[in-house]
Amino acid sequence: MTAHRSIRRRLLAMLISTILLVWLVVLILVYSVAEHEVEEVFDADLARSARILQSLLLHEVEEEAEMAANVRAVVEELGAEGIRSNPRLAAILHEYEKEDGKEKLELVGAAQEAGHEYGAGLAFIARYGDGTMMMRDRAAPEIPMAQDGYADMQLSGESWRIFSLTEKQTGFVVQVGEKQAFRAELVRYMTRNTLTPLLLALPILAVLIWAVVGHALAPLQRVAQEVSMREPDSLYPIDDAGTPLEIHGLLGSLNKLFSRLRSAIRRERQFTADAAHELRTPLAALKTHLQVARARSAEPATRESLDQALEGVDRATHSVEQLLMLARADAEQTKALVNAPVDLREIALGVVSSLSQQAFDRDIDLGVDLPDVVAVQGDATALHLMIRNLVDNAVRYTPVGGMVTVSAGSGQEEAWIEVRDDGVGVAVEEREKIFDRFHRGVGEQAAGAKGSGLGLSIVKRIIELHDARIALGDGLDGKGLGVRVTFSAA
Repeated sequence: MTAHRSIRRRLLAMLISTILLVWLVVLILVYSVAEHEVEEVFDADLARSARILQSLLLHEVEEEAEMAANVRAVVEELGAEGIRSNPRLAAILHEYEKEDGKEKLELVGAAQEAGHEYGAGLAFIARYGDGTMMMRDRAAPEIPMAQDGYADMQLSGESWRIFSLTEKQTGFVVQVGEKQAFRAELVRYMTRNTLTPLLLALPILAVLIWAVVGHALAPLQRVAQEVSMREPDSLYPIDDAGTPLEIHGLLGSLNKLFSRLRSAIRRERQFTADAAHELRTPLAALKTHLQVARARSAEPATRESLDQALEGVDRATHSVEQLLMLARADAEQTKALVNAPVDLREIALGVVSSLSQQAFDRDIDLGVDLPDVVAVQGDATALHLMIRNLVDNAVRYTPVGGMVTVSAGSGQEEAWIEVRDDGVGVAVEEREKIFDRFHRGVGEQAAGAKGSGLGLSIVKRIIELHDARIALGDGLDGKGLGVRVTFSAA
């Protein structure tokens, strides 16, 4: 069995998948943009820090150069003898020469003491022109000399971003470094904070999409419900007012199909009614001529042949009458007429009265068991046609000398009418087929009756028009057939 997928679920899956795909693209874009901006900002910060540090330390370098010039002037002016004659000055000059006249500074835990979580990821180093270390952050790794500008290095097992700056006159070099891990963490933080609200909104968005899609598909559901609730003969156009453009063409095609079917059924019914009506007059004339011929004929063989011809004409006439009744039962206006209170007792008495002569001719005991009033909602003409067919069938298929009883009753919620006989009945396995058109069962031959096979088809159609129920059971004294039709009480 082929599974039918829901349009709403398919749209929801497609929309959510599309949104997730777009969010994935947005994630990549946000991450790349954040990474680029963080690189730009942190690189600018490294360069600015290096220049500030260089500006501050160049003053020390200039002072050291001036001090060195002064020391050389003093040494030249005093000479070796003058310096030896002044032991204190000699000790100072000796210490100065020992340290090469260059100041050496060390930032003991400066970055860590900054009090910021990113402080441990910063490093500062300053070198004289000859490569001698002037200042170094104790936590900084060993940073090799490099060309001015930015460089990515692997130091002490970690990735660092280094900026080098050299003062051209003195060769003084300042290097400022930062761990790449801090930059990556900041990029992830920015990306996560940007996309988390969107991800949290996904369930809410899914519910909203489900509701919106359901609202958008409401016209489809309305059309489907309207079609499913229709009766089989309901072929009037579907109202396409307010329907979306996407299903407007479908409704137009359905309405055209309904119109063609309605026209075809109308032509078929009209043809059946016209043909049956046109056949009544020639059949009546044929029967009259056969009766005259039989009355004037004295030969037994001729009279027997004319009797068989008269029987055939009677059967044809009955079939024509049944066709007219079926066309009337199938007429479209019949459905609209089922709306008035009707007394089944009154209709049943009229039917029994009209068929009493037929029953008398066959020696059938046609009786009634009717209360005062049995009220239902329906069309009196159609119900008269239904009851007449039930009683006529019972009289026809009950052998000579049999019994037929028409009974009715009502309760608080339903009313019923029943026709029972003590004839040959209908086998259980054949009961479902007797409502088919032109079906004649084995009981017809056993009873010696000749019907058209349309009576119960007419009954079934009228029952459908009245939303009633029909049940077949045993007849009188466990013999024959019992037919009960149940209606909702008026």
